[in-house]
Amino acid sequence: MPTLQRLLFILVVAFTSASTAGAQTESLGSQRVAIARLTFEGRISAGLQDLFSQRLVQGLSAAHFEVLPGTDVQHKLAGPDQTLATCQNASCYPAMATALAASYLITAHITESNKTYTMVLEIVNGRTGFVLASNRERCETCGAEEAGEKMGLAASALRERLEAESRAPARIVVRSRPAGATVVMDGKQTGVTPLDTNLAGGQHHLQLVLPDHETLSRSFTVVSGVDESMDLSLAAIPSRFPYRTAGWATLGGGAALLVAGLVTMAFDNHEIACSVGERDINGHCPYVRETKWWATAMIGIGAAAATVGGTFLYFAPRPTSGGASLGLAGNF
Repeated sequence: MPTLQRLLFILVVAFTSASTAGAQTESLGSQRVAIARLTFEGRISAGLQDLFSQRLVQGLSAAHFEVLPGTDVQHKLAGPDQTLATCQNASCYPAMATALAASYLITAHITESNKTYTMVLEIVNGRTGFVLASNRERCETCGAEEAGEKMGLAASALRERLEAESRAPARIVVRSRPAGATVVMDGKQTGVTPLDTNLAGGQHHLQLVLPDHETLSRSFTVVSGVDESMDLSLAAIPSRFPYRTAGWATLGGGAALLVAGLVTMAFDNHEIACSVGERDINGHCPYVRETKWWATAMIGIGAAAATVGGTFLYFAPRPTSGGASLGLAGNF
């Protein structure tokens, strides 16, 4: 029984350790590396070509890299448009990397001459299409197995450079319209826009917070060593003040006061009716209406009210079919 208990304890510990390691690997995240092109020149048999392909994948494999073999690449790029499938230069590499969801592309060319193999491997930045690093190996008068081992060593050397590139931070510039928004990067307040900062490669989450504006949230992927800029527009929160209703009401009241003021002005200096005994020798009543000041006040208030009403209508939000404006420089 004690032996069985010890065995169960060892199994539980092993399972827990494996689960923890898997969780740690998953938390680190992974970047996809695609073998975009593997070409051969010389007398290289189909079996040796397969061996080179296998050793290339094995040499590139690492805990936080997902290596997409050439066969899977051709399958994903298969279709009526063969532009990406036949891509061989920097002009189309970014589109290929996007189609493959790969951060980096690998190209390899193996040349054989009298049993001497020359292997040239390159790392291509999937965002820019430019070569980041290359490795050249030569195996003189080699057999198939020895050449395959040399290929594995060349791929391992390239993987070390790839790991170094993946750990290098990238410069990220965040700008907003309007400026001065608080930047919250991965849950931590980082600064205000415009912000110039360095971020490690991988997934990140950005929030921009500005009073009287809607909070903007966005997730994006940073490719190590590749500088990017983000230009974001923040949507203003519509005011709850009823500008349109208040505008029409104030404008209508102002117009009514203007009309009343003009009518009141028309009665200025008009005689007030009196009895015959109160009339003078010319038959005029001694009292007249003095409405000039009342009329002037009503016209002034009415004009001011109409102006305020027009201002309210000018600032009233207009119905729009779109939402917040967002612009990005770079691919995220």
